[in-house]
Amino acid sequence: MASTASARSAPSAKPWDFPGGARLVIAFEFCERVGFYSMASLLVLFLAAGRADGGFGWDRNAALSVLGVYSGLMYALPVLGGWIADRLLGHRRALAVGGSIMLIAYVALTAVVVFAGTSPLSVPLGHWSAPPGLAPGLTHTYLAASAGFWSAIVGLVVGNALVKSTLVVVLGDSFAGDDSRREAAYAYYYAGINLGGLVAGFAAGSTAATYGWGPAFGVSALAMGVAMLAYALFANRLLRPQPSAPPATAQRGAIATADAAAERAAGTRLVILAIFAALLLIYSIGSFQLWGTMSLFLEHSVDRHAGAFQIPTQWFTSIESAALILAAPPFAALWAYLARHNREPDILVKYAIALLLGAAGLLLFAVSASQGTGAARPGWLLPAIGIWVQATGEVAAWTVTYGLVYRLAPRRMVAAIMGAYYASTLGLGAYLAGWLGTFDERLGDARYFLLMGAATAAIAFAALALGAPLRALAASCGAALKAQSN
Repeated sequence: MASTASARSAPSAKPWDFPGGARLVIAFEFCERVGFYSMASLLVLFLAAGRADGGFGWDRNAALSVLGVYSGLMYALPVLGGWIADRLLGHRRALAVGGSIMLIAYVALTAVVVFAGTSPLSVPLGHWSAPPGLAPGLTHTYLAASAGFWSAIVGLVVGNALVKSTLVVVLGDSFAGDDSRREAAYAYYYAGINLGGLVAGFAAGSTAATYGWGPAFGVSALAMGVAMLAYALFANRLLRPQPSAPPATAQRGAIATADAAAERAAGTRLVILAIFAALLLIYSIGSFQLWGTMSLFLEHSVDRHAGAFQIPTQWFTSIESAALILAAPPFAALWAYLARHNREPDILVKYAIALLLGAAGLLLFAVSASQGTGAARPGWLLPAIGIWVQATGEVAAWTVTYGLVYRLAPRRMVAAIMGAYYASTLGLGAYLAGWLGTFDERLGDARYFLLMGAATAAIAFAALALGAPLRALAASCGAALKAQSN
C-alpha cells in the first residue's frame, strides 16, 4: 500500500523512477523503431531507384504498392501475434522469438541489397520470376536474390507481429496495480518511438548518401542487434514474470465480482475503441503518405538544395520525429494547464485536433505542389513545414491511445486487442496510403494532396459532431473519455 500511495503522489514520474523492466522495454522499442523507420525511409526509394544506382529498378506504382502491403502487414498482424503471446508463448518469450526473427531478417535483407548494388544484372530485380532471356546461371542468381528479399520481408512481418503489441503489454505489466507511473511510462515509450524515428532518418539517409544502399539498410540490422543484446542480458533480471497463478483465496471473490462487471461492459468498451480506431485510421492514411507519395514528391519534384548542399530525402522523415518530440512538452503543458482549470479536452476532441493538424499538413503539400511550373521546382521549406504540422497531430492522438486501450481492453486479451488497434489504424492506414498513392500520378500531386487534406478535415468535423452520443455511450460503461479515467 505504501508503494502505491507513493506512486499516486508522483504522477510526473521520471524514467529513473520507473522499474528496471519499464526502462528496458522503452530502450528496446527505441532500438526497434530505429530499425523499422530506417527500413521504411529507404524501401520505396530503393525499389524505385534504377539498376545503375544500385536499386531494384521498379516502377514507382509497384514500389508504392509493396510499401503499402508491407507497412499494412507490419501493423495488421500484431493482432495475431498478440493472441499468440497472450495464449501460447507468453509475453517475454514472444519478444525473444519475434526480435530474433527480425534481426535475422534485417541481416538477410542487407545482404540482398549489397548484392543488388554489385550484381551485373541490368534488369529489374526482386520480381517473382526472372525475365526471359537470362542465361541459366544468371536466372538462378536472380531467383536467389528475389527469394532472399521476399523471405526477409516475410521474416520482418512475422517477427514484428510478435513484438509490436506485446511490448505495450509488457511495459504496462512492469507496474503493479494502479500505479500511476504507468501513464508516464507510456509517454516515454511514445517518446522513444519518435526518438527512434528521428535517429533513423538521419542515420539511414546519411549512410545511403555516403556509402550506398547496403550499409544504409545495415543500420536496421545494427539497431535490432543492440535491442536483442540488451534483452538477452537484462530481461530475466528486470522483467516481472507474466501472471499465471490464481490469486489468493481471500481475494478471489472481490476479483471475480469486478471481472464479471468488466465483462458486462466489455462489449460497449470495444465499440468505443472501434470508433476511435476508425478516426485514427483516417489520420494514419494521411501520415503514411510521408513514406510514399510525399517521399517521391520530395525526391523528384522539389528543390532540396540548402546552398550547395542537397538534403537527402530520408532526412525529411526525421522532421516528423523531431516535431513529435518537440511538440510533446508544449501539448503536455497545455493539457496540464487546462486540467488545473477543469477545461482539459477529452480524448475525442484530441483526436479531432489530430485530424485537423493532419489535414493542414496535407494542404501545405498541395500548395507546394501547385507552385511547380515547367522546369522550376518548389523549394523544400513549405513541404518541411507541412510534415511538421501534420506530425504534431499525432501527439494529440497517440499519447492518449496506449493508456486508452490498456484500460478498456479485457485483461485476458489485452495484447490481442492492442494488436487489433494497430491493425485497424496503422495497418489498414498504411495499406490504404499505398493504394491511394497509386492515383497520385493520374491526379497530379497538387490535386491529390488537396483531396486528401479536405477529406481528413471533413472527418475531423464529423468526429466533433459525434461527441454527445459517444460520451453518453462511454458513461454507460464507466469509460468517460478523459485520459486519466479508468
